[in-house]
Amino acid sequence: MDLGGSFLEVNDTYLDVGSSNLTKPFQARVAVSLPMVVIIVCLLVLPTLMGFATFINPFGRDFWWYFSDFFEFGLWLSVWCGGAAALIGLYAVISTTLTKARTRPIRFNRQRREVCYFPDGSDEPVIQPWEEMVAWLSVSTGVTGVGIMSNYTFGMAIDNPKADTVHFLTQEVMTPIHGLGKWEAIRAYMEKGPQFCPGKAPYEGCHTFDKERADMLEEYQHNERSTLGVGWWYLSHVITWWRFPYWVAEWDHGYSMKALPDSIADWSKPLPPELWAKPSAALKEQSAKIEKAFAQGQDFMTYFKANFSEAQKEPS
Repeated sequence: MDLGGSFLEVNDTYLDVGSSNLTKPFQARVAVSLPMVVIIVCLLVLPTLMGFATFINPFGRDFWWYFSDFFEFGLWLSVWCGGAAALIGLYAVISTTLTKARTRPIRFNRQRREVCYFPDGSDEPVIQPWEEMVAWLSVSTGVTGVGIMSNYTFGMAIDNPKADTVHFLTQEVMTPIHGLGKWEAIRAYMEKGPQFCPGKAPYEGCHTFDKERADMLEEYQHNERSTLGVGWWYLSHVITWWRFPYWVAEWDHGYSMKALPDSIADWSKPLPPELWAKPSAALKEQSAKIEKAFAQGQDFMTYFKANFSEAQKEPS
């Protein structure tokens, strides 16, 4: 399962980690632009280019004869090619939303010091103590035709003793720092509170479009964007159906960001401070040591003597 990349909810009781809809408008715009570009090329660009054949045509036919002749051909071409592109884009938009809707976020309850995970397609939660969580950062290195390539993966494992299984949650990260940073944000939340964790990830919708247009106009007023740039902004958004991709993003947010089932509602309620679970003595000791090392200028990898450059190379 993919671990997801966003903090969907951050409060004093729990942290939800999953996937937001931050790239949905872009995905929808690409899906719309594919058939639109095909239609424009087939119905306008191709007939116009062929119309210019009048300059070298020995039969004396004029521009409009060629234009109308190839317009009819382009009409049929746009129906088939544009329709195929539209179906591909529609499939990509819907399938990614449906996939995300099947995956509930992972909930970290700092007051109970427990982690709640729902396997895909299940309404029965798996609850694991926070201090029994296993997390790692792995690297795979391979040699390709253009050089040595390294891929980094951040992962967590959640034990399910009832089913005698272990659920592995992974996410590809750009660099080791990205993976370590995500884990440190989760750890800081669980140990110190929401004020030490990045805020809740925003979601995209029609308000995103309004802000983008306002920012674009402000840039134009301050001579940070040219008239040509403004024209291109309007043209590109007209071709991609103006607000439509942002409506798709709002549908994605409403459909896929479902609340966790009632089976976890009581577990997610705030507790009185006197009932909060306390960290173990071993964790307190380890936390004190690593924070002292950080204060002395060491980083995470130095403290644990991690060296990704010595990872085993695997042929690709």
